[in-house]
Amino acid sequence: MPARSLQRFAPWLWLTPAAALLIPFFVIPLLLTFRNSFYSDDPMGMLIPGFTLANYSKIVRDPYYLGVFENTVWAALLVCLVSIVMSYPLSWVLARAKGSGRAFLLWTVYLPIYVSVIMRVFGWIFLLSDGGLFNQALIHLGATTHPLQMMNSFPGMMVGLVHRYLPLMVLPLATSLRKIDDAILRAATGLGGNRWFVWSRIVFPMSLPGAVVGLQLVFAGVLSDYVIPSLMGSPHFQMLAPAIYYEGITNASWALSGAIASAVIAIVALFLLSANLLVRRVAPWASL
Repeated sequence: MPARSLQRFAPWLWLTPAAALLIPFFVIPLLLTFRNSFYSDDPMGMLIPGFTLANYSKIVRDPYYLGVFENTVWAALLVCLVSIVMSYPLSWVLARAKGSGRAFLLWTVYLPIYVSVIMRVFGWIFLLSDGGLFNQALIHLGATTHPLQMMNSFPGMMVGLVHRYLPLMVLPLATSLRKIDDAILRAATGLGGNRWFVWSRIVFPMSLPGAVVGLQLVFAGVLSDYVIPSLMGSPHFQMLAPAIYYEGITNASWALSGAIASAVIAIVALFLLSANLLVRRVAPWASL
């Protein structure tokens, strides 16, 4: 093979190990799930091959499934909002820290990622249960006379989701903030710009790529999260991932669960594309 041809295919050869994992364990299962979404469910738990839009029609027409989609999207948007508000101060300090201080802050951000999500949920159960430390402290301080229900409720689930996905917002945002040259900030301050002017006209626009990446990661993660809604969520506030599991495992409705999963993937893809297009339109200097 000529040397020029080898140079042309060299980058693709480097992708071979990743493709060896992604294609059989990610792409093919997704394609099979999408194919199954057009099949029909048999009462005996088998799939009936064919082509029908009945599963998608059921999702659109049934108030239960519409409510599950609405709950999940609103929960994902709320987690995104809380995460980005909490992430900017921490990311700014992390981006400007140096030496051992930066290493310590990075360690605090990375540590929750290293710990299993199951262990983190058990930690929140210990803190937020009726007899947990949070309620004991409130009763001891006289703030309440009876425990507040935090576990198996929407507020408790939101605490768990924010805690799990906050690092995915902090890390890309801190990377973008770190790229901002201090000389630009000093020049803006020297020319009379106050803190609000510097943040709104320089820091925020230049950090948009990291913020958008963080929002995309958090939104996609919350939309597909199964563990926290199952262990910390309320039975009165159903989320998509537990609903998919219930339809597939309990009801043996594999075609219907495939349709719900395909719709989730479509929502995530639509959100990712919309965010990128919005950034290109509003802030072309920060296009991803």
